[in-house]
Amino acid sequence: MKYTLILLAINLLLSFTAFTQVTFTGYLVDADEKKIKNVEVNLYQGNEKLSTKNWDKKFDYNLELEKYYTIELVKEGFISKRIAISTFEGDKGVEPFMFVMELVATEKGIKGMDEDYPSALIKYKKDEGSFNFDIQYAKNIKREEKAAKKKKN
Repeated sequence: MKYTLILLAINLLLSFTAFTQVTFTGYLVDADEKKIKNVEVNLYQGNEKLSTKNWDKKFDYNLELEKYYTIELVKEGFISKRIAISTFEGDKGVEPFMFVMELVATEKGIKGMDEDYPSALIKYKKDEGSFNFDIQYAKNIKREEKAAKKKKN
């Protein structure tokens, strides 16, 4: 009986932990949509760095709900990118979120966008019941990157 209660308590604890997190998976590609290896991915919660890890082709993190995160992608020869993530308004049973992040190769004479600003915004939309990638914001960043390339030429 004691053994059964311990197992039940462990299962309840594990299931509670599973519901208070969401899995974020990102695929790392270049402009030709080829997967990129050996990308340094830094995970921040607020301004505190939680981890630094090199990933090949994709990365995934289990993020707690009700927090702000930033994922920073760093690869030599590419413009570094930051992704701002809000897991506020999360709910039990949140579905995993997957996305593709294109890293843009650096070119001589062209500076990247201000790396203090995120390249992408992802936030939970309670009324839709899912996490959303802010497409308009990403398009604006992409447009600014293209304009910087044209200025060089």
